[in-house]
Amino acid sequence: MNFFHKLRDYHFEVYHFIILTIIIILSQVLLSYLNMQSTEDLLNKTMRNYKLETAERQSDFITSSIELFLQKFVEYPYSNNDITESIESIDYLIYQQLLQKNVEDFCMVFYAGEKILILDSGKDILNYVVKKEIPKSETLKKRITVEKYFIAASKDIFNNEEIKTFVENGKTFHVFVPFSIKGEVIGAVYQKITPDVEKMKSIISSSFSYTGAWISAIILFSLLLVFIFTNYVINERDIAKSELFEQKEKQLTQLIETRKEASFARRIYHAQHKVAKIIGFAKEDLQKCPNKDNPEISVRLNKYMNFIGRAIYEMKTITPPIHVIRNASFNTDINDLLNFIVNNIFRRVYKEGDQYKFNMRLDKNCPPIHINEYVAWEIFEPIINNAVDHNKTKKIDIIISTKFESSQNRIIVKIADTGIGIKPEFLEYDKSEVQNIFKEHISTKDGAENAGYGCYIANENCKRCGWLISAGNTKDGAAFTIKIPVN
Repeated sequence: MNFFHKLRDYHFEVYHFIILTIIIILSQVLLSYLNMQSTEDLLNKTMRNYKLETAERQSDFITSSIELFLQKFVEYPYSNNDITESIESIDYLIYQQLLQKNVEDFCMVFYAGEKILILDSGKDILNYVVKKEIPKSETLKKRITVEKYFIAASKDIFNNEEIKTFVENGKTFHVFVPFSIKGEVIGAVYQKITPDVEKMKSIISSSFSYTGAWISAIILFSLLLVFIFTNYVINERDIAKSELFEQKEKQLTQLIETRKEASFARRIYHAQHKVAKIIGFAKEDLQKCPNKDNPEISVRLNKYMNFIGRAIYEMKTITPPIHVIRNASFNTDINDLLNFIVNNIFRRVYKEGDQYKFNMRLDKNCPPIHINEYVAWEIFEPIINNAVDHNKTKKIDIIISTKFESSQNRIIVKIADTGIGIKPEFLEYDKSEVQNIFKEHISTKDGAENAGYGCYIANENCKRCGWLISAGNTKDGAAFTIKIPVN
Protein backbone atom coordinates (compact mmCIF):
# COMPACT_ATOMS: atom_id res chain seq x y z
CA MET A 1 0.00 0.00 0.00
CA ASN A 2 2.87 2.36 0.82
CA PHE A 3 4.33 1.69 -2.64
CA PHE A 4 1.10 2.55 -4.47
CA HIS A 5 0.65 5.59 -2.28
CA LYS A 6 4.08 6.91 -3.33
CA LEU A 7 3.35 6.02 -6.93
CA ARG A 8 0.56 8.62 -6.99
CA ASP A 9 3.18 11.36 -6.60
CA TYR A 10 4.50 10.60 -10.09
CA HIS A 11 2.53 11.92 -13.07
CA PHE A 12 3.10 9.93 -16.26
CA GLU A 13 2.11 11.62 -19.52
CA VAL A 14 1.91 10.21 -23.05
CA TYR A 15 5.08 11.98 -24.11
CA HIS A 16 6.99 10.09 -21.42
CA PHE A 17 6.22 6.77 -23.09
CA ILE A 18 6.83 8.26 -26.57
CA ILE A 19 10.30 9.36 -25.47
CA LEU A 20 11.01 5.93 -23.97
CA THR A 21 9.90 4.20 -27.19
CA ILE A 22 12.03 6.49 -29.39
CA ILE A 23 15.11 5.96 -27.21
CA ILE A 24 14.69 2.16 -27.30
CA ILE A 25 14.20 2.10 -31.11
CA LEU A 26 17.22 4.35 -31.72
CA SER A 27 19.37 2.30 -29.39
CA GLN A 28 18.38 -0.93 -31.18
CA VAL A 29 19.15 0.59 -34.61
CA LEU A 30 22.50 1.89 -33.37
CA LEU A 31 23.40 -1.43 -31.78
CA SER A 32 22.45 -3.33 -34.96
CA TYR A 33 24.66 -1.04 -37.04
CA LEU A 34 27.57 -1.38 -34.62
CA ASN A 35 27.03 -5.14 -34.59
CA MET A 36 27.29 -5.40 -38.37
CA GLN A 37 30.32 -3.11 -38.60
CA SER A 38 32.18 -4.83 -35.78
CA THR A 39 31.44 -8.29 -37.16
CA GLU A 40 32.62 -7.40 -40.67
CA ASP A 41 35.74 -5.68 -39.33
CA LEU A 42 36.59 -8.66 -37.12
CA LEU A 43 36.08 -11.18 -39.92
CA ASN A 44 38.19 -9.11 -42.35
CA LYS A 45 41.04 -8.90 -39.85
CA THR A 46 40.72 -12.61 -39.09
CA MET A 47 40.83 -13.60 -42.77
CA ARG A 48 43.79 -11.30 -43.42
CA ASN A 49 45.65 -12.78 -40.50
CA TYR A 50 44.77 -16.32 -41.66
CA LYS A 51 46.16 -15.56 -45.11
CA LEU A 52 49.46 -14.20 -43.83
CA GLU A 53 50.06 -16.47 -40.84
CA THR A 54 48.44 -19.80 -41.69
CA ALA A 55 47.48 -20.42 -45.31
CA GLU A 56 50.80 -19.41 -46.89
CA ARG A 57 52.89 -20.99 -44.13
CA GLN A 58 50.99 -24.27 -44.47
CA SER A 59 51.46 -24.31 -48.24
CA ASP A 60 55.15 -23.39 -47.96
CA PHE A 61 55.73 -26.24 -45.49
CA ILE A 62 54.20 -28.94 -47.71
CA THR A 63 56.11 -27.55 -50.72
CA SER A 64 59.41 -27.88 -48.87
CA SER A 65 58.54 -31.44 -47.90
CA ILE A 66 57.85 -32.50 -51.50
CA GLU A 67 61.01 -30.73 -52.71
CA LEU A 68 63.11 -32.73 -50.26
CA PHE A 69 61.58 -36.01 -51.48
CA LEU A 70 62.29 -35.23 -55.14
CA GLN A 71 65.70 -33.53 -54.77
CA LYS A 72 67.58 -36.79 -54.22
CA PHE A 73 66.31 -38.32 -57.48
CA VAL A 74 67.67 -35.41 -59.49
CA GLU A 75 71.12 -35.41 -57.81
CA TYR A 76 71.78 -39.12 -57.01
CA PRO A 77 71.15 -42.55 -58.59
CA TYR A 78 67.96 -44.20 -57.48
CA SER A 79 66.32 -47.63 -57.52
CA ASN A 80 62.79 -48.82 -58.23
CA ASN A 81 62.30 -49.40 -54.50
CA ASP A 82 63.28 -45.77 -53.81
CA ILE A 83 60.75 -44.59 -56.38
CA THR A 84 57.95 -46.70 -54.88
CA GLU A 85 58.64 -45.44 -51.37
CA SER A 86 58.80 -41.81 -52.52
CA ILE A 87 55.55 -42.11 -54.47
CA GLU A 88 53.85 -43.48 -51.37
CA SER A 89 55.33 -40.68 -49.26
CA ILE A 90 54.17 -37.95 -51.67
CA ASP A 91 50.69 -39.48 -51.90
CA TYR A 92 50.62 -39.63 -48.11
CA LEU A 93 51.56 -35.93 -47.86
CA ILE A 94 48.84 -34.98 -50.36
CA TYR A 95 46.30 -37.17 -48.56
CA GLN A 96 47.18 -35.55 -45.23
CA GLN A 97 46.66 -32.09 -46.70
CA LEU A 98 43.25 -33.00 -48.14
CA LEU A 99 42.22 -34.47 -44.77
CA GLN A 100 42.46 -31.04 -43.21
CA LYS A 101 39.11 -29.39 -42.69
CA ASN A 102 39.82 -26.14 -44.55
CA VAL A 103 41.75 -27.57 -47.56
CA GLU A 104 39.45 -28.20 -50.54
CA ASP A 105 41.97 -28.91 -53.30
CA PHE A 106 45.70 -29.69 -53.67
CA CYS A 107 47.82 -30.17 -56.78
CA MET A 108 51.08 -29.18 -58.48
CA VAL A 109 51.18 -26.99 -61.61
CA PHE A 110 53.91 -26.98 -64.27
CA TYR A 111 54.55 -25.49 -67.71
CA ALA A 112 55.22 -28.19 -70.32
CA GLY A 113 56.10 -25.91 -73.19
CA GLU A 114 53.01 -23.74 -73.61
CA LYS A 115 50.78 -26.35 -72.01
CA ILE A 116 49.87 -26.21 -68.33
CA LEU A 117 50.14 -29.52 -66.47
CA ILE A 118 48.08 -30.02 -63.29
CA LEU A 119 49.21 -33.11 -61.35
CA ASP A 120 47.71 -34.47 -58.12
CA SER A 121 49.27 -37.94 -57.69
CA GLY A 122 52.69 -38.95 -56.43
CA LYS A 123 53.43 -41.10 -59.47
CA ASP A 124 52.66 -38.35 -62.03
CA ILE A 125 54.62 -35.75 -60.05
CA LEU A 126 57.70 -37.98 -59.67
CA ASN A 127 57.69 -39.07 -63.33
CA TYR A 128 57.41 -35.50 -64.59
CA VAL A 129 59.97 -33.89 -62.25
CA VAL A 130 62.58 -36.66 -62.56
CA LYS A 131 61.96 -38.17 -66.00
CA LYS A 132 60.05 -35.32 -67.70
CA GLU A 133 57.33 -37.83 -68.60
CA ILE A 134 54.00 -36.13 -69.31
CA PRO A 135 51.00 -38.20 -68.17
CA LYS A 136 48.29 -39.17 -70.59
CA SER A 137 45.75 -36.41 -71.08
CA GLU A 138 42.81 -38.65 -70.12
CA THR A 139 44.30 -39.17 -66.65
CA LEU A 140 44.65 -35.43 -65.95
CA LYS A 141 41.90 -33.43 -64.29
CA LYS A 142 40.74 -30.12 -65.74
CA ARG A 143 40.94 -27.23 -63.31
CA ILE A 144 40.06 -24.08 -65.25
CA THR A 145 40.19 -21.84 -62.16
CA VAL A 146 43.65 -23.13 -61.23
CA GLU A 147 44.97 -22.48 -64.74
CA LYS A 148 43.56 -18.93 -64.70
CA TYR A 149 45.16 -18.05 -61.38
CA PHE A 150 48.43 -19.82 -62.30
CA ILE A 151 48.80 -17.70 -65.45
CA ALA A 152 48.18 -14.55 -63.39
CA ALA A 153 50.74 -15.63 -60.77
CA SER A 154 53.45 -16.86 -63.20
CA LYS A 155 55.50 -13.65 -63.10
CA ASP A 156 55.76 -13.58 -59.31
CA ILE A 157 56.41 -17.32 -59.14
CA PHE A 158 59.11 -17.72 -61.82
CA ASN A 159 60.75 -14.27 -61.82
CA ASN A 160 60.52 -13.19 -58.18
CA GLU A 161 60.11 -16.65 -56.54
CA GLU A 162 57.35 -15.24 -54.34
CA ILE A 163 54.30 -16.92 -52.85
CA LYS A 164 51.18 -15.64 -54.62
CA THR A 165 47.74 -15.76 -53.00
CA PHE A 166 44.40 -14.90 -54.61
CA VAL A 167 41.31 -14.25 -52.51
CA GLU A 168 37.99 -15.29 -54.03
CA ASN A 169 34.78 -13.71 -52.67
CA GLY A 170 36.67 -12.67 -49.56
CA LYS A 171 36.52 -16.26 -48.25
CA THR A 172 38.52 -18.69 -50.39
CA PHE A 173 42.33 -18.55 -50.73
CA HIS A 174 44.10 -19.83 -53.85
CA VAL A 175 47.74 -20.17 -52.76
CA PHE A 176 50.63 -20.78 -55.20
CA VAL A 177 54.07 -21.57 -53.73
CA PRO A 178 57.12 -21.70 -56.06
CA PHE A 179 58.43 -25.27 -56.48
CA SER A 180 62.15 -25.51 -57.21
CA ILE A 181 64.61 -28.30 -57.93
CA LYS A 182 68.35 -27.60 -57.64
CA GLY A 183 67.61 -23.91 -57.10
CA GLU A 184 65.50 -23.52 -60.26
CA VAL A 185 61.76 -22.85 -60.10
CA ILE A 186 59.96 -25.37 -62.35
CA GLY A 187 56.37 -24.99 -61.16
CA ALA A 188 54.15 -24.28 -58.19
CA VAL A 189 52.27 -26.09 -55.45
CA TYR A 190 48.60 -25.06 -55.36
CA GLN A 191 46.16 -25.24 -52.45
CA LYS A 192 42.57 -24.08 -52.24
CA ILE A 193 41.78 -23.19 -48.65
CA THR A 194 38.38 -22.04 -47.40
CA PRO A 195 38.28 -21.38 -43.67
CA ASP A 196 34.91 -22.03 -42.06
CA VAL A 197 33.97 -18.76 -40.35
CA GLU A 198 30.19 -19.14 -40.46
CA LYS A 199 30.07 -20.68 -37.00
CA MET A 200 32.28 -17.95 -35.61
CA LYS A 201 30.16 -15.33 -37.36
CA SER A 202 26.95 -16.72 -35.89
CA ILE A 203 28.52 -16.81 -32.41
CA ILE A 204 29.66 -13.20 -32.71
CA SER A 205 26.28 -12.07 -34.07
CA SER A 206 24.35 -13.88 -31.34
CA SER A 207 26.72 -12.44 -28.73
CA PHE A 208 26.16 -8.91 -30.03
CA SER A 209 22.40 -9.47 -30.20
CA TYR A 210 22.38 -10.78 -26.65
CA THR A 211 24.41 -7.79 -25.49
CA GLY A 212 22.19 -5.40 -27.40
CA ALA A 213 19.06 -6.83 -25.83
CA TRP A 214 20.55 -6.45 -22.39
CA ILE A 215 21.69 -2.87 -23.10
CA SER A 216 18.21 -1.96 -24.36
CA ALA A 217 16.65 -3.49 -21.26
CA ILE A 218 19.12 -1.59 -19.07
CA ILE A 219 18.25 1.69 -20.84
CA LEU A 220 14.53 1.08 -20.37
CA PHE A 221 14.77 0.13 -16.72
CA SER A 222 17.23 2.97 -16.03
CA LEU A 223 14.74 5.52 -17.38
CA LEU A 224 11.92 3.95 -15.40
CA LEU A 225 14.07 4.05 -12.30
CA VAL A 226 14.59 7.79 -12.85
CA PHE A 227 10.79 8.30 -12.79
CA ILE A 228 9.82 5.76 -10.11
CA PHE A 229 12.51 4.47 -7.75
CA THR A 230 14.36 7.60 -6.63
CA ASN A 231 13.32 6.92 -3.06
CA TYR A 232 14.87 3.43 -3.16
CA VAL A 233 18.44 4.44 -4.04
CA ILE A 234 19.83 3.56 -0.64
CA ASN A 235 18.12 0.19 -0.67
CA GLU A 236 19.43 -0.56 -4.16
CA ARG A 237 22.91 0.40 -3.01
CA ASP A 238 22.73 -2.08 -0.17
CA ILE A 239 21.50 -4.82 -2.51
CA ALA A 240 24.33 -4.01 -4.93
CA LYS A 241 26.86 -4.30 -2.12
CA SER A 242 25.42 -7.64 -1.07
CA GLU A 243 25.60 -8.94 -4.64
CA LEU A 244 29.15 -7.60 -4.94
CA PHE A 245 30.18 -9.46 -1.79
CA GLU A 246 28.60 -12.67 -3.14
CA GLN A 247 30.39 -12.24 -6.45
CA LYS A 248 33.69 -11.64 -4.68
CA GLU A 249 33.10 -14.77 -2.64
CA LYS A 250 32.47 -16.79 -5.81
CA GLN A 251 35.57 -15.35 -7.44
CA LEU A 252 37.72 -16.19 -4.43
CA THR A 253 36.29 -19.72 -4.34
CA GLN A 254 36.97 -20.14 -8.06
CA LEU A 255 40.50 -18.75 -7.64
CA ILE A 256 41.23 -21.23 -4.86
CA GLU A 257 39.96 -24.13 -7.02
CA THR A 258 42.00 -22.92 -9.97
CA ARG A 259 45.15 -22.78 -7.87
CA LYS A 260 44.48 -26.28 -6.56
CA GLU A 261 44.10 -27.59 -10.13
CA ALA A 262 47.27 -25.78 -11.22
CA SER A 263 49.16 -27.24 -8.28
CA PHE A 264 47.87 -30.72 -9.13
CA ALA A 265 48.88 -30.28 -12.77
CA ARG A 266 52.40 -29.23 -11.72
CA ARG A 267 52.69 -32.28 -9.48
CA ILE A 268 51.64 -34.55 -12.37
CA TYR A 269 54.16 -32.90 -14.70
CA HIS A 270 56.90 -33.25 -12.09
CA ALA A 271 55.92 -36.87 -11.35
CA GLN A 272 56.05 -37.75 -15.06
CA HIS A 273 59.76 -37.04 -15.22
CA LYS A 274 60.39 -39.16 -12.12
CA VAL A 275 58.26 -42.04 -13.41
CA ALA A 276 59.92 -41.92 -16.84
CA LYS A 277 63.33 -42.07 -15.16
CA ILE A 278 62.35 -45.01 -12.92
CA ILE A 279 60.81 -46.89 -15.87
CA GLY A 280 64.07 -46.42 -17.76
CA PHE A 281 66.02 -47.86 -14.83
CA ALA A 282 63.59 -50.80 -14.56
CA LYS A 283 63.89 -51.61 -18.29
CA GLU A 284 67.68 -51.38 -18.08
CA ASP A 285 67.76 -53.79 -15.11
CA LEU A 286 65.29 -56.09 -16.88
CA GLN A 287 67.64 -56.39 -19.85
CA LYS A 288 70.46 -57.44 -17.52
CA CYS A 289 68.38 -60.23 -15.91
CA PRO A 290 68.57 -63.73 -17.47
CA ASN A 291 65.32 -64.55 -19.26
CA LYS A 292 66.11 -67.77 -21.04
CA ASP A 293 63.46 -69.77 -19.17
CA ASN A 294 60.60 -67.25 -19.51
CA PRO A 295 61.38 -64.78 -22.29
CA GLU A 296 57.67 -63.88 -22.65
CA ILE A 297 57.72 -62.39 -19.13
CA SER A 298 60.40 -59.92 -20.22
CA VAL A 299 58.30 -58.93 -23.25
CA ARG A 300 55.22 -58.45 -21.09
CA LEU A 301 57.03 -56.36 -18.52
CA ASN A 302 58.49 -54.15 -21.24
CA LYS A 303 55.02 -53.57 -22.69
CA TYR A 304 53.53 -52.87 -19.25
CA MET A 305 56.21 -50.29 -18.47
CA ASN A 306 55.87 -48.64 -21.88
CA PHE A 307 52.13 -48.39 -21.38
CA ILE A 308 52.62 -46.78 -17.94
CA GLY A 309 54.94 -44.21 -19.50
CA ARG A 310 52.41 -43.53 -22.23
CA ALA A 311 49.60 -43.09 -19.67
CA ILE A 312 51.64 -40.58 -17.65
CA TYR A 313 52.51 -38.74 -20.88
CA GLU A 314 48.79 -38.50 -21.76
CA MET A 315 48.05 -37.02 -18.31
CA LYS A 316 50.41 -34.09 -18.86
CA THR A 317 49.78 -33.53 -22.60
CA ILE A 318 46.34 -32.38 -23.79
CA THR A 319 47.20 -32.31 -27.50
CA PRO A 320 50.21 -34.57 -28.21
CA PRO A 321 52.11 -33.90 -31.48
CA ILE A 322 50.97 -36.01 -34.43
CA HIS A 323 54.38 -37.68 -34.92
CA VAL A 324 54.13 -39.51 -31.58
CA ILE A 325 50.86 -41.08 -32.76
CA ARG A 326 51.28 -41.60 -36.51
CA ASN A 327 54.76 -42.21 -37.83
CA ALA A 328 56.33 -44.38 -40.52
CA SER A 329 58.71 -45.79 -37.87
CA PHE A 330 55.79 -47.49 -36.08
CA ASN A 331 54.93 -50.99 -37.32
CA THR A 332 52.13 -52.24 -35.11
CA ASP A 333 50.67 -55.70 -35.65
CA ILE A 334 46.96 -55.40 -34.78
CA ASN A 335 46.58 -59.16 -34.24
CA ASP A 336 49.54 -59.37 -31.84
CA LEU A 337 48.30 -56.35 -29.90
CA LEU A 338 44.76 -57.76 -29.52
CA ASN A 339 46.12 -61.13 -28.42
CA PHE A 340 48.39 -59.44 -25.88
CA ILE A 341 45.55 -57.33 -24.40
CA VAL A 342 43.21 -60.33 -24.10
CA ASN A 343 45.76 -62.86 -22.84
CA ASN A 344 47.74 -60.65 -20.47
CA ILE A 345 45.06 -58.29 -19.16
CA PHE A 346 41.50 -59.59 -19.42
CA ARG A 347 42.24 -63.29 -19.00
CA ARG A 348 44.31 -62.43 -15.93
CA VAL A 349 41.62 -60.17 -14.39
CA TYR A 350 38.50 -62.13 -15.34
CA LYS A 351 38.41 -65.91 -15.02
CA GLU A 352 37.42 -67.18 -18.43
CA GLY A 353 34.70 -69.81 -18.46
CA ASP A 354 32.76 -68.68 -15.39
CA GLN A 355 31.03 -65.72 -17.03
CA TYR A 356 33.14 -64.44 -19.91
CA LYS A 357 34.58 -66.28 -22.89
CA PHE A 358 36.83 -64.68 -25.50
CA ASN A 359 36.61 -65.82 -29.12
CA MET A 360 39.51 -64.52 -31.27
CA ARG A 361 38.93 -64.53 -35.04
CA LEU A 362 42.00 -62.81 -36.43
CA ASP A 363 42.91 -62.50 -40.10
CA LYS A 364 46.57 -63.48 -40.61
CA ASN A 365 46.75 -61.33 -43.76
CA CYS A 366 46.48 -58.06 -41.82
CA PRO A 367 49.56 -55.91 -42.60
CA PRO A 368 51.29 -53.76 -39.94
CA ILE A 369 50.13 -50.15 -39.51
CA HIS A 370 52.12 -46.98 -38.81
CA ILE A 371 50.39 -46.18 -35.51
CA ASN A 372 51.86 -46.04 -32.00
CA GLU A 373 51.09 -49.41 -30.39
CA TYR A 374 50.14 -47.86 -27.05
CA VAL A 375 47.72 -45.38 -28.61
CA ALA A 376 45.98 -48.32 -30.31
CA TRP A 377 46.03 -50.10 -26.95
CA GLU A 378 44.08 -47.16 -25.44
CA ILE A 379 41.44 -47.65 -28.16
CA PHE A 380 40.90 -51.42 -27.95
CA GLU A 381 41.18 -51.93 -24.19
CA PRO A 382 38.26 -49.64 -23.09
CA ILE A 383 35.99 -51.07 -25.82
CA ILE A 384 36.65 -54.66 -24.66
CA ASN A 385 36.29 -53.56 -21.05
CA ASN A 386 32.95 -51.95 -21.98
CA ALA A 387 31.61 -55.37 -23.02
CA VAL A 388 32.69 -56.88 -19.69
CA ASP A 389 31.45 -54.07 -17.43
CA HIS A 390 27.98 -53.85 -18.95
CA ASN A 391 27.19 -57.57 -18.95
CA LYS A 392 27.82 -58.71 -15.36
CA THR A 393 24.38 -60.27 -14.96
CA LYS A 394 24.67 -62.94 -17.65
CA LYS A 395 27.19 -65.25 -19.25
CA ILE A 396 28.49 -63.83 -22.54
CA ASP A 397 30.89 -64.47 -25.39
CA ILE A 398 33.18 -61.65 -26.49
CA ILE A 399 34.07 -62.03 -30.18
CA ILE A 400 37.11 -60.07 -31.42
CA SER A 401 37.72 -60.28 -35.16
CA THR A 402 40.00 -58.63 -37.72
CA LYS A 403 39.69 -58.64 -41.50
CA PHE A 404 41.93 -57.12 -44.16
CA GLU A 405 40.01 -55.68 -47.13
CA SER A 406 42.62 -55.43 -49.84
CA SER A 407 40.26 -53.70 -52.26
CA GLN A 408 39.75 -50.85 -49.78
CA ASN A 409 43.29 -51.14 -48.36
CA ARG A 410 41.99 -51.16 -44.79
CA ILE A 411 41.60 -53.39 -41.74
CA ILE A 412 38.21 -53.90 -40.08
CA VAL A 413 38.32 -54.63 -36.35
CA LYS A 414 35.05 -55.74 -34.77
CA ILE A 415 34.52 -56.20 -31.02
CA ALA A 416 31.12 -57.79 -30.37
CA ASP A 417 29.41 -59.53 -27.44
CA THR A 418 26.32 -61.61 -26.78
CA GLY A 419 25.13 -59.35 -23.97
CA ILE A 420 22.25 -56.95 -23.43
CA GLY A 421 23.20 -54.56 -26.23
CA ILE A 422 23.28 -50.75 -26.25
CA LYS A 423 20.26 -48.56 -25.56
CA PRO A 424 18.93 -46.87 -28.74
CA GLU A 425 19.35 -43.33 -27.37
CA PHE A 426 23.11 -43.91 -27.02
CA LEU A 427 23.38 -44.87 -30.72
CA GLU A 428 21.81 -41.65 -32.01
CA TYR A 429 23.98 -39.09 -33.80
CA ASP A 430 24.22 -35.41 -32.88
CA LYS A 431 24.66 -32.46 -35.25
CA SER A 432 28.40 -33.19 -35.46
CA GLU A 433 27.71 -36.77 -36.65
CA VAL A 434 29.02 -38.23 -33.36
CA GLN A 435 27.11 -40.99 -31.58
CA ASN A 436 26.03 -40.18 -28.03
CA ILE A 437 27.90 -43.16 -26.58
CA PHE A 438 31.22 -41.52 -27.60
CA LYS A 439 30.53 -38.26 -25.74
CA GLU A 440 32.24 -37.31 -22.49
CA HIS A 441 30.39 -38.13 -19.24
CA ILE A 442 27.86 -40.30 -21.15
CA SER A 443 27.56 -43.76 -19.59
CA THR A 444 25.07 -46.62 -19.72
CA LYS A 445 25.84 -47.40 -16.08
CA ASP A 446 23.06 -46.21 -13.78
CA GLY A 447 24.28 -43.97 -10.96
CA ALA A 448 27.97 -44.64 -11.60
CA GLU A 449 30.53 -42.00 -10.66
CA ASN A 450 33.57 -41.16 -12.80
CA ALA A 451 32.02 -43.08 -15.70
CA GLY A 452 31.58 -42.20 -19.35
CA TYR A 453 35.25 -41.86 -20.32
CA GLY A 454 36.17 -45.22 -21.91
CA CYS A 455 34.27 -44.86 -25.18
CA TYR A 456 35.05 -41.12 -25.24
CA ILE A 457 38.80 -41.72 -24.98
CA ALA A 458 38.60 -44.48 -27.62
CA ASN A 459 36.81 -42.13 -30.02
CA GLU A 460 39.24 -39.24 -29.42
CA ASN A 461 42.24 -41.51 -30.06
CA CYS A 462 40.57 -42.86 -33.23
CA LYS A 463 40.33 -39.28 -34.52
CA ARG A 464 44.04 -38.73 -33.83
CA CYS A 465 44.92 -41.98 -35.64
CA GLY A 466 42.67 -41.21 -38.63
CA TRP A 467 40.41 -44.20 -37.85
CA LEU A 468 36.61 -44.44 -37.89
CA ILE A 469 34.71 -46.03 -35.00
CA SER A 470 30.99 -46.76 -34.76
CA ALA A 471 28.72 -48.60 -32.33
CA GLY A 472 25.60 -50.64 -32.99
CA ASN A 473 23.54 -53.63 -32.00
CA THR A 474 23.35 -57.07 -33.59
CA LYS A 475 20.78 -59.80 -33.02
CA ASP A 476 23.05 -61.20 -30.28
CA GLY A 477 24.24 -58.05 -28.48
CA ALA A 478 26.44 -54.98 -28.93
CA ALA A 479 29.17 -54.47 -31.52
CA PHE A 480 31.88 -51.84 -32.08
CA THR A 481 33.44 -51.52 -35.54
CA ILE A 482 36.77 -49.78 -36.18
CA LYS A 483 37.94 -49.05 -39.74
CA ILE A 484 41.72 -48.69 -40.04
CA PRO A 485 43.33 -47.37 -43.26
CA VAL A 486 46.56 -49.25 -43.89
CA ASN A 487 48.47 -46.57 -45.83
